[in-house]
Amino acid sequence: MPHTAPTHAPESIPLWPGRAAPELRLHRPRRPRSRPAPALVVLRGGGYATNAGSGGGSAEWLAKNGFVGIEVDYRVRNAPEAFLAPYADAARAVRLARHHAARWELDPTRVGVLGYSAGGHLASLLSTQPALHLDPADDLAGTVSARPDLVVLGYPVISFVEGYRPGGLAGSAESFFSRSELPEDLRRRFSNELHVTPEHPPVFLWTMRGDTLVSWSQSQRFAEACTAAGVPVTFKLFEQGAHGMGLALGDRSDAGAWTEQLLAWLTARWPQFPTE
Repeated sequence: MPHTAPTHAPESIPLWPGRAAPELRLHRPRRPRSRPAPALVVLRGGGYATNAGSGGGSAEWLAKNGFVGIEVDYRVRNAPEAFLAPYADAARAVRLARHHAARWELDPTRVGVLGYSAGGHLASLLSTQPALHLDPADDLAGTVSARPDLVVLGYPVISFVEGYRPGGLAGSAESFFSRSELPEDLRRRFSNELHVTPEHPPVFLWTMRGDTLVSWSQSQRFAEACTAAGVPVTFKLFEQGAHGMGLALGDRSDAGAWTEQLLAWLTARWPQFPTE
């Protein structure tokens, strides 16, 4: 099982050539190993109104446990091109990780995503539709896949379908599209439970029964879609805990154990990790 270890100083790296922002922050473990480390791209929550919601510290925590952690400051509400901007940023981060695998000391065949709340929607949007939008500014889009090798979702927004109640975090769809008039076909296009295919990567999914902002039934619907498509999915539904709890390290609720369970799952999915 991975354990706490020293890390390199984090690096801030622009996502796009010729632009200072948005950027990603790279956290790498400082540990001798016989092969490159796995990596997870972190997409924090915030209802698409901010990219600095729940999930803070996750990239650092990953590095302390032997992973490369990559936190992405994806663009949010009122950004140019609305919903295309956060999607393009997330896809670009995954492609950059694979493209710079040797320099960043990571394994390009073991690049996952970790998303919380609205960041979970973005992570699952990328995993279900990795070629939904190819940004003309992304020079890697034609050669490097943006589909993650596995997906970790914490209390995610999954569905924007208008008639689905209880639904996602209030206003998240409107912030995502930067407008309030949303036709049903547009909502369905970005409701991730409707787009799971057998090619989807393995999923670790967790939420709380008492979440009053994003119902646990959103996660259940996604887990059911994965099962129907034959996609390996581990669904953890905790009785305690509250929306936005993030890593919840030291939390006394049953959801406070989710990080330990995730590490066990990752070790099972990537059995040669960690190697000293």
